Amino acid sequence: MMLGQLLSWVVELLLSDETTWILAVAAVTAIASPFVDRYVVRRKRLHYRVQYNSKIGLSPVNLRDDDDQVTHVDSQLSPVIELLDRMSIVVIRIRNTGVEDIADDDFADPLEFSFGRRVVWNARISEPSVESHRKRLKQGLEFFTRDEPRPSTKDLAGVRRSLGERLGVLLKSLVAGKPEPERAVTQAPQWHGVRLRNLALQRREAFKLVVVLREPDDALDSEVTKDISCSGGHLSGGRVLDERQQRRLTWPRAAMAMGLLLTGVLLTTMLVAFSRPQRVSEGVACGTGSLTVVGSSAFMPVLAELVEPYEQVCGDVITPEKTGSIGGVRRLAGADSGETGGLAALSDGEPRIADDGLVAQPLAVIVYAVVVGDGAGIDSLTPDELRGIYSGKYTDWNQLRRGPSLPIRIIGRGQESGSRLTFESTVLRGTEGALTSDSCERADRSPTADVIRCERGSETDVLAEVSTTRGAIGYVDLPSAVAARTEGDALTIVRLGEHFPSIDTARHGYPFWTIEYLYTRGEHEEGSTLASFVEYLRSGTARAALAEMGYPPCLDGDAGLHELCRG
Repeated sequence: MMLGQLLSWVVELLLSDETTWILAVAAVTAIASPFVDRYVVRRKRLHYRVQYNSKIGLSPVNLRDDDDQVTHVDSQLSPVIELLDRMSIVVIRIRNTGVEDIADDDFADPLEFSFGRRVVWNARISEPSVESHRKRLKQGLEFFTRDEPRPSTKDLAGVRRSLGERLGVLLKSLVAGKPEPERAVTQAPQWHGVRLRNLALQRREAFKLVVVLREPDDALDSEVTKDISCSGGHLSGGRVLDERQQRRLTWPRAAMAMGLLLTGVLLTTMLVAFSRPQRVSEGVACGTGSLTVVGSSAFMPVLAELVEPYEQVCGDVITPEKTGSIGGVRRLAGADSGETGGLAALSDGEPRIADDGLVAQPLAVIVYAVVVGDGAGIDSLTPDELRGIYSGKYTDWNQLRRGPSLPIRIIGRGQESGSRLTFESTVLRGTEGALTSDSCERADRSPTADVIRCERGSETDVLAEVSTTRGAIGYVDLPSAVAARTEGDALTIVRLGEHFPSIDTARHGYPFWTIEYLYTRGEHEEGSTLASFVEYLRSGTARAALAEMGYPPCLDGDAGLHELCRG
């Protein structure tokens, strides 16, 4: 049980957004670090590789006739053969593998190669990729001995002259019948290393260093040494590397391997995440099928904001339709059982439609505001004065304030509007009155009417009409009215009696507010988009979005109801 819980915890941790980002950043960092090191930090690199390190291979034992197995070797040649048998050749390839040219002043000290106890007899530059640089490379070739506290340099010509002297002494002794190979060797200078001074290479330039060596005088006849070491050659802003060691595990390779491993973990995590039901919020998974939400035109823009994060995860599966609160609930009530599984309705307040199969979920508190055009000269009305305006008692603003005559023009909502139902039930305690105007400027539908009253289908239209029609009055939800004022619309939010519209005054006597409900019908099919979206509306994500937009959610953090939503 403990192991299962641990594995479950690890899976959830890997699938979290934070862990995914951490894995992605770590993978990119690990993979990029070798490239940053090579192309940004240490752009200059010199590689060397020992391509050949072996004896010359000439031995009296091998100089015989295969037919009779008899050795035919001139006794006077034996000393020469023995001398050559103890000599070896080393070939070292040196190349610029960095992304920049290497200048001679990039080296803090020269690049040096030493060969253990073996003695250098000769050296040369071979196969330069840039032939014109052969002479310069040759001039920078020096030799040193380990016997001095600070090795002194010897020029290449001296080494070659010494080699000629040694061979000359040897050949003369052979001609005279007195071979003295050991004296010819031991009397010569003993050099143990080769130095490359003033080394400069273009990008990708390469050459080979060929060195002829002899085993030391005190070495056994059968002894063969192959020691080679590189020292010095500290490259400013770069590295000097042995290609043989580069085949081993190095930190760039380790970083690259770690980056690839993390990338694999990340891809596996993503595949697992895609194979699992996608989650919109904690405990809320995407559903299957589509959903149509009908009803309140006032709350549909709010719903669109709530739907956006849901559809970012689950896809475009929710379709809003502005039908008005009453019309939307009526449509849901009249839908057949096959349609209700993908249908829900938004209503500003309870629409008073009798249907026992309807289930209402309170979503948020909506506080409304009465608004007038700035030219009306009014910022406060009593409930009685407001009822007098809609009943026709007051038809001109000069009846309610001092100043010039200005006809009152009422911008109302249609009969399907839940906002209108709330206004009539909480403020007017009666109906808004008859529709007398289409233009909102005059009673063009009923020329004999005293009241000018038009209707508009959405809060956006009401706000536009109130701000542009002289003497207009209307009502919208408070967040929309505040947003319109902020954007510069010429309208005033009216105080009702002693109360300015707010969620706090709604608790203490401000009458114009209601609850936004989401209506469904019947049981939610498990795994459906309807069931998923209803659960999402209860989530902390949706509640936080509602509060940010100015609509206090009915559910609080402890899954209790807001005090205004308790009925």
